[in-house]
Amino acid sequence: MRTWSAILASAEEVYNPGPSTECRREPASPPRPRPRRAGWRPILPPGLDVRDTSRQPLARAITGLALPAALSFLLQNLYHQNDAWFIGKVGGAATSAMMPVTMVAVANFGVFLTLARGTQSLVARTFGAGDLEGVQRALGQGLRLAMLAVLPMAALEWVYARELLALMGGEGAALDAGVTYLRMLVCFMPCLFAMPLIDFSIQGLGDTKTPFKLQLLAVGVNTALNFMLVLPHDLSWGGEGLRLLTRTGSGGTLVDLSLPLALPLSGSVQTAGMGVAGAAAATGLSRGFVALLGLTVLIRGKGLRLLLTRAMYRHDRRRAGEILRVGVPAGSSTFLFAVVGMFITGLVGRFGQDALGGYYVGFRAIESAAFMVVLGFGVGAGTVAAHAVGAGDFARARAAGHMGALLCAVPMLAATLLFLLVPELLASPFSDRPGILAAAAAYLGTMAWCQLPQSMEMVYGDVMASSGSSVRSALVSIPGNVLRIPLAFGAVAMGWGLAGIWWAIVATAVLKGLGMAALFRSRSWDRAVLSGRERVLGAAASAGSARRGAAGAQLESPEEGTT
Repeated sequence: MRTWSAILASAEEVYNPGPSTECRREPASPPRPRPRRAGWRPILPPGLDVRDTSRQPLARAITGLALPAALSFLLQNLYHQNDAWFIGKVGGAATSAMMPVTMVAVANFGVFLTLARGTQSLVARTFGAGDLEGVQRALGQGLRLAMLAVLPMAALEWVYARELLALMGGEGAALDAGVTYLRMLVCFMPCLFAMPLIDFSIQGLGDTKTPFKLQLLAVGVNTALNFMLVLPHDLSWGGEGLRLLTRTGSGGTLVDLSLPLALPLSGSVQTAGMGVAGAAAATGLSRGFVALLGLTVLIRGKGLRLLLTRAMYRHDRRRAGEILRVGVPAGSSTFLFAVVGMFITGLVGRFGQDALGGYYVGFRAIESAAFMVVLGFGVGAGTVAAHAVGAGDFARARAAGHMGALLCAVPMLAATLLFLLVPELLASPFSDRPGILAAAAAYLGTMAWCQLPQSMEMVYGDVMASSGSSVRSALVSIPGNVLRIPLAFGAVAMGWGLAGIWWAIVATAVLKGLGMAALFRSRSWDRAVLSGRERVLGAAASAGSARRGAAGAQLESPEEGTT
């Protein structure tokens, strides 16, 4: 029986054929030689995990990037699990409020992803071409575009929070709780924009370990803030010692901690707890802290000190256009996924608040964890492909997609088995209401069948987007997502109930996975990749010409103080 190592070795032979010009439609510049990188490597402080993956074996390069990235995304998902757990202690109405809020958050992430994915692709391809200044200009343009988008989005969601959540089935106390959460969250919109953009850019540099460390710190801060802000506390001290009593929303005791420390002074402090607003504030504050820390890592740790200059943030038509060219289709796909999800959530809401709560637990708290693993392999394969495109090796970029899909299939098969065998056990930490647990278990048991096709869709799509081609993949994912609406409503009309909605999601996931795999194998996306590479090289040449022109003008100007 062949071992897993032997399977990977044979796949390496098939999918790592070496440099090739097979898909080039015009003569391309030769691959960047090693001495060129040595010219700017000293700019980076020694010992940093910033690397060009273009000369590493495919399986090792993808896995080395994918595993820390997957852990980073899993930690990011703990934000939502933290919120779900602490909000679950507030009360049932608060838990039911979170599914409509989740779909608004996913729509927001579609906008964040527009800029983050476009910036990541440009940063990675520019890094693969060896242009360090271009990397900093790309990141500066991404941050500039993000800040321009913040205010209108935050204002619209604050004003229309109630209408948005009511559209998705929120009502009564659950609707009030959702509005409170959403309005608090939009106060931290700049932090929500900056954090994924900075994380994705660091990943584009071939470093997925630093985002993992940042996320680890962020989750710790988020957990501590959730504990302090969400629930009511009673802290007392005196001669008998120190006591902390924390209660749930239903009046039960969550924490009762006593320390035998005799203190000369006595007193007590009571906090009422902010409930869902506290959970939103904890998420916003912790993400803001990590975004600031990540920017510091880029400037001081990675040596990107030009980010401290205004020139990096001035409007750059070529780079901003390239970010939007790649990012808008990718972000639009995610945004429309959320819009479709709003209709699906509203349809689920017709079956009661327990169904809505079960959908939230199954989708947001559990299935999203498996999705984060898929995202990790998408980042790994996409980064390797983008570095290869920057270096002019398009055959390696294609091979990275096939290898990434093969590697990602292993954890997705494991997720399928878990969802089929122990759905109730997976859902039990997030609620104690039987109705919510039953709905969550039914959802997970059905979603088991879409984990593998979903991984094919995401990995192949991420490789194409990172390489500079995202329009064609959006033409697969967007119609597939929209198709869920008539299928789900038709299934309910035929009397299939919640199960009909879940199977509509599975059917469209299978169609999208097969469609994305067929698109990737067709190679029709090569032209967009070549065009994007020309734009990257053109932007670098334009910046170099501008610098030479400024230097020439300075040399030709008369010296000060001469007569």
